[in-house]
Amino acid sequence: MPKFKILLDSNAYLRLADSFHPLIGDSFGTENYTLYLIPEFQKEFNKSPRLKNKFGWVDQPEYIENRKRRIRILSKQKNDIKLTYSYLWAQNISEQLGASRVDVNALAHGSVLDSPVVTDDFDMMALADQFSIEVWGILDLIEVMHKNNRAQKEQIKALIDFLEYINDLPYPSFKSKAIKKFKIRA
Repeated sequence: MPKFKILLDSNAYLRLADSFHPLIGDSFGTENYTLYLIPEFQKEFNKSPRLKNKFGWVDQPEYIENRKRRIRILSKQKNDIKLTYSYLWAQNISEQLGASRVDVNALAHGSVLDSPVVTDDFDMMALADQFSIEVWGILDLIEVMHKNNRAQKEQIKALIDFLEYINDLPYPSFKSKAIKKFKIRA
């Protein structure tokens, strides 16, 4: 059965991977949902001392090994991704959105591979909307994971508590939405 490929932006990966390890490449559910990162993640992570300090676990061997599971991209798709990226980047600049080059690249991958991109970045969402690229929020992905027994309520609660503790909730109403959606205690 073919995989239902889902791409994670960098922040979605950083927020989820430690709580749901191994996160990348393992299929789950009847739809064979499979999560992937774009290859540029590691370059972006390595360039940011702030991220390296906040998410030190990323450099642990088991996480590095898990990220080696890459999405397969054909040569023609690579060319299409580059072209799509150029259109998206130009729109990002003209609309004065704040999506980074890596974010725009993730959207280009999603567009060409016809895969949803998981992000809670509002600029990415706005750009994706203009090009009809499917975007899921982190809570949308967690809901799919929960319905397919890939995320348990205890794990979800622990994730919410941890994100709150490190002051990394994606947006102000994230915790209240998660509590309501998954019927977990505050």
